[in-house]
Amino acid sequence: MKTVKIELSDSDVNFIHSLQREENGFTKEAIEEKIARERRHPLEEILKEGYQATREEDLSITNDFQHADFENL
Repeated sequence: MKTVKIELSDSDVNFIHSLQREENGFTKEAIEEKIARERRHPLEEILKEGYQATREEDLSITNDFQHADFENL
């Protein structure tokens, strides 16, 4: 594990204190959340590309079953 020194603005520190949190714990949690989001980003891009690639086919299937959806109302 490594210790990292960062500087926060007074307004950020005051906000963290208003949440009744300590700077170290809050900052560590914020960094971990950001890292998790960055790691998910490539997966989200791959899924987006896949959805866009099958858009036409998905729309065609939806249209094929459009009348069947209304039969159950």
